[in-house]
This record gives sequence, C-alpha cells and structure tokens, in this order.
Amino acid sequence: MSVITALSALPTTGLTVSALNTLDAFVPGEWSNVTRFEDIVAEICGEGAPPKLLAQVGIVAKRIEVSDGARFDRAIQIYSLVDTADKVAAGAAVAGKVGAMFGGLSFLEKLTPKPDTTQALDAGVKLIAELLAFGTLHGMPSTDPDGLARFTAALADYARYDLMRFAAWVVFEGMVPLGPDFLSQILTTWKGLTTSALSSNPVFRKLGGQLPGDTVDAKRGYIVDALDATGDWIGRFVAEKGITQEGAIEKLQGVVGSVDGGMDYIAAAIDASTAYFSHTGTQTVARALARQAHSRLREDVWARHLASLR
Repeated sequence: MSVITALSALPTTGLTVSALNTLDAFVPGEWSNVTRFEDIVAEICGEGAPPKLLAQVGIVAKRIEVSDGARFDRAIQIYSLVDTADKVAAGAAVAGKVGAMFGGLSFLEKLTPKPDTTQALDAGVKLIAELLAFGTLHGMPSTDPDGLARFTAALADYARYDLMRFAAWVVFEGMVPLGPDFLSQILTTWKGLTTSALSSNPVFRKLGGQLPGDTVDAKRGYIVDALDATGDWIGRFVAEKGITQEGAIEKLQGVVGSVDGGMDYIAAAIDASTAYFSHTGTQTVARALARQAHSRLREDVWARHLASLR
C-alpha cells in the first residue's frame, strides 16, 4: 500500500482519534487528524501556495514512492508492528472490569492490566521502534553511537505528528500505568531483565535483528543506553508540559469513562482499542514524503534555472 493510500485509510473518528485529542491539553495545537495527502502538502508549502505548486509536489511524491518506496513502507511497518503486538497481548488474558468503558465493546471484557514489569518492557521496546523508524525515514543508521546521538538531538525538534506520538508514549505507556516515576521504573526493569523475558517480547523478536550486538544481552544493553540517553529530554518534556498522572487520567476519563479498576485498566484498554503509534506514524511518514518531494521539486526547478543561464 502506498503512503498516500495508507494515509487516506486512517480513521477520522473513533477511539484512537479521541484518545489522541485528549493530549491537546499537554501539547496544544500540535496535532490535527489529517488524512488527506493534499492537506499535508499544503502545510509543507505554506499558506497561500498556488494550486499548481501543490499539484507538482504531489506528482513528485508519487515518483519518489516508485523509486524509494521501500524506505517509507518499512517505517510504516515498524510503527504498525507496535500496535499489532499491543492488541494481541491485551486480548490474551481474562478479566471482567473494562467492558463497559467504551459502550459495549465486548472484547474489552477480556482484558487485564499488564504487570509493571511487562509494561516497562513494552515501553522500552516502543522507544526503540521510534528510534528505528526515525533512522529508516532519514535514510541513516540509527543504532550506532552517532545515530543515537542524532535521534536524541532530534527529539528537541519533534513537532506535529512526531510530538503527538511521543506525548502519547509518555502518557499512555508511562505516566498512566506506572506513575510519575515511570522513567526510573522502566530503566530499573530493563537493567534487570532476563534474556528469556526480552526474547519472548513480540516486538523485540521482530526488531531485535536491527539492534547492535550479537546476543540478546548485548541488545538489551543498547536499549538501556537508549533509555539513558533520552531520559533527560523526557524528564524535561514531562515537567515543561505539566504532565501528571492525575491530569492524564482526568482527560482520558472523558473518553473511557470512570473505571473502578483504576489507571491500570485504562492503560490496558488504550493498548487494546487504539492504534496511536501506527496512526501518527503513518502521518509522520506522509509528512516526510511531502517534505522530500517539496525539497526535490525546488532542487529540480533551481537546476533547470541554472541550465537556462548557460
């Protein structure tokens, strides 16, 4: 499926969109649920861009997909893998406490919260998925020390769909299920993980081959380094945006309602019923494609202009 087609297939309503909209309280104005490639192109080109320019960028984008589409497809696959694994894990256990949260979605009655160790493990793997997708989109290795440094530096410039996805990771994977000390909990868990616990994680099994190291323990060490490297930025982000567990729960209750089981059940329901990683990831990939098309068109126009002067 092309990036443009994948973007147009995203839902315009539903639980994923509603859950993401709650995060506007923490990152106001950063995200809108764009599902038309033309709208992303218009944003890249700037207000008042002539229709002819927008159309030309769209044509160049389609050419890029033909010549370099594998890179964009791979990034979308990484984002989608995270949500697919979440849904499989969330549907595996039985507990009858969250079925009424979303107005009769009966599959939610078979949910149970993840143990804190599993939650922390999954949160770390999702951060690595973000790192790998970043490297894939930018056409560079992201698993050497320089790549990790570039990713950490790029977090400061995250905006739009990237920033919304990261905010969702902080809230849905960290703050809601694990509380305000989620960063230290995630790191502590990863430092003490057994080889078998990591090897059984479905996302790690899919992505582990792209991580440096010849053994599972070596790969775990790399992930610990990545968590360490991003920890300071995440801590500042939480403080600057005023993200608290109570505030996040309050916002989410507008979507999921009041839950007797508390925040663990809210986190389990979000995992099972939303696809925020792949949703915003597809938007990120579409934006990257539009930016590359716009840049290439400018280069082509400039090259033709120079040629005309000879």
